[in-house]
Amino acid sequence: MALEAVKRDAPPAPEWVRAEEWTPEQQKREAERRFLFMKLLYARELETGRFAPRPSDVIIATAPKSGTTWVSHICHQIRMGGSQPDFESQTDDVVVYMMPGADAKLQPADPRIFVTRAPGPLVPRGGKVITCFREPKDIVFSACKFYDTLLAFKGRVSIEILSWSLIDMGRVKEALESIVYWWERRHDKDVLLLFFDDLKEDHIGCVRRIASFMAVDCSEEVIAKVVHTTTHAEMARHHSIFVSKVYCSQIATALGDIAPPKQTGRVRKDGGNSGEGERSLPGELKQQIEKEWKELVWAKFGFKDLNE
Repeated sequence: MALEAVKRDAPPAPEWVRAEEWTPEQQKREAERRFLFMKLLYARELETGRFAPRPSDVIIATAPKSGTTWVSHICHQIRMGGSQPDFESQTDDVVVYMMPGADAKLQPADPRIFVTRAPGPLVPRGGKVITCFREPKDIVFSACKFYDTLLAFKGRVSIEILSWSLIDMGRVKEALESIVYWWERRHDKDVLLLFFDDLKEDHIGCVRRIASFMAVDCSEEVIAKVVHTTTHAEMARHHSIFVSKVYCSQIATALGDIAPPKQTGRVRKDGGNSGEGERSLPGELKQQIEKEWKELVWAKFGFKDLNE
């Protein structure tokens, strides 16, 4: 299992790891250790092996915290005709992460849906790729909320230290490189490019675009059902099916910490609101994100931000 292999490779837990509070230096050290653990785990999960997609397969290739769960649920609801969710766990039962053996896992309906965190050049081609872009400051802020539970920080590391650790780990750079790679392929017939803010502002329009891209013929009644079942209110009402039910406890144990007190949900109950990063992140950190944008995106396309 990838988790066990990474546990062997990752640095051991320090003696003070189970303390209820950490000093600033301990916060920095433990954030670095736990994010290194995740980086090693992602590297294992990117080993897609000899996966050869079918032409009808839908591959959701987004940077973390960029709408993966939302787009995955929309795709699943489209193929299920907008019926009420009847699964226990999205990641366990209906959407398959693209790892060795993923091709053999049965899915509840066609077309098959896969998720990958692989960089654009490593995403297996042959299927239909959906990618979604999100404002990078919002990615960082959302990731801090998510990893606080998934990596069992439990409020012991400040948002500022978590954010800098994410930047140092290359999370922003990876998201911006994804924008560059897929933007250059936005006219490819097998690529659908979405924006997180468009999903929020034109939900029904995005559902129609995704259904057309998937080549699933949906009546207006079905479109309306899909829109309803994929609103934030409905997904939050069914919060437990978007929870990493086993994964976060396994990770906490592997990290040498006490299992986290609650499971890690991929749908925030307060919603993922645009502009949170701009409002909440420290000034120097925002300047660093803007610097990376200028170096990777503005230098290539001349775009000041995603709104252009």
